[in-house]
Amino acid sequence: AIPFEYVDEENYPFLHKKMENDVLTPFFEHGQQKPNVVIILVEGLGRAFTNNGAYLGNFTPFLDSLSNKSLYWKNFMSEGGRTFAVLPSVLGSLPFAQNGYMAMGPQMPDHLSLINLLGANGYQSSFYYGGDSRFDNMAQYLKLNNIDEINDEAKFPSSGYSKLPANNGFSWGYSDKALFKYYLNSRPSDTTHKPQLSVLLTVATHSPFLIEEKEKYTRKFEERMTQLGFDEDRKNSYRNYEKQYVSILYADDALKGFLDAYKKRPDYKNTIFLITGDHRIPEIPMSTKLDRYHVPLIIYSPMLKRTAEMSSVSTHFDIAPSLLSFLETNYSVRLPEEMSWVGKGLDTTRGFQNIHEVPLMQTKTDLVDFIMGEYHLNGDNLYKFNSQMEEELVKDEDKKAQLRNAFNLFKKRNAEIIKGGNIVPDTIFRNYTSK
Repeated sequence: AIPFEYVDEENYPFLHKKMENDVLTPFFEHGQQKPNVVIILVEGLGRAFTNNGAYLGNFTPFLDSLSNKSLYWKNFMSEGGRTFAVLPSVLGSLPFAQNGYMAMGPQMPDHLSLINLLGANGYQSSFYYGGDSRFDNMAQYLKLNNIDEINDEAKFPSSGYSKLPANNGFSWGYSDKALFKYYLNSRPSDTTHKPQLSVLLTVATHSPFLIEEKEKYTRKFEERMTQLGFDEDRKNSYRNYEKQYVSILYADDALKGFLDAYKKRPDYKNTIFLITGDHRIPEIPMSTKLDRYHVPLIIYSPMLKRTAEMSSVSTHFDIAPSLLSFLETNYSVRLPEEMSWVGKGLDTTRGFQNIHEVPLMQTKTDLVDFIMGEYHLNGDNLYKFNSQMEEELVKDEDKKAQLRNAFNLFKKRNAEIIKGGNIVPDTIFRNYTSK
């Protein structure tokens, strides 16, 4: 990968010259109007049980069919092992600071993001979440980015929408089906309206994995295991995690209903959908250290003129840089010449490779993982991973030192943010984020 050209490392440790990373244009037909962008962040959606080739079996038949009509990255990675990392990583390609970027609260430095940059280019932005958006300081982060609307459980109408079943009196909030229904009922669909940036975060596939229509999806779980050819011993083993698999099938079905309904809207033909997981469900046992971060990325749109499946590795950090470059190339979206992204953009190479040097934060206190090339540093252990994202422990002190040095460079930059350093100069922030 071409290295960043940093411009003022002492004052802005992540600020660098803009890179040419528009890899999406060759896949799209381009219209006259700026496209709507709908980003769906699915709680716990790991590749282990998603789509063809999932080593635990494909429990997302709809997403699997959608990926065949899409740009699909099967070796994609989240930046965090919990939800705390997903919004800053996907929307802002931001470092982690001490305990995740959003944990800085009011001390979060100004930065560029999909929300504020597209807002400055005429987009209307909204966030939809079935729970309390104050969780993990999400609302505070979104407001810092000048989001136009935050639609969480407090905004849902008093009737017509169902919450997830409560556990000991607590429910995470509204179900995935209710979330999608509320979105469709509240967002303008006419093609003369402002272009829309919408971010949706689901909750049904989160512990305690209690869903509506439990009996229906429990039957689907049993049917799915039979369709996958499981023998009785394997079925019994999977029944130990019945709640998790039942919630996955429910979430997949909710996504199908959402896309089917969206296709009837006038703005469907001018909309780009991105679907990924915030991390992999950790309550189902994992096969490797990387498994927790291994999620799919699907970019689906009726504007696509060709589809592709990518085996190359990219991460949440790479979404914002590539999406904005695509919009700049084709829709005159105005962007600064200096950016602060941690990621360098999506890799659309079909074959297996990893050109990224990427830190991964397992929990709010565990910044212990780093990948570079086909190697993964976890604490003091070095692993090598293959095209199936399987990994084995290896002894290679030179390679370990190489990854540790690269990881330490990131940590050094990240430490400046912890100490109160800035992400971007105020001049850039004001010039490119004011509406």
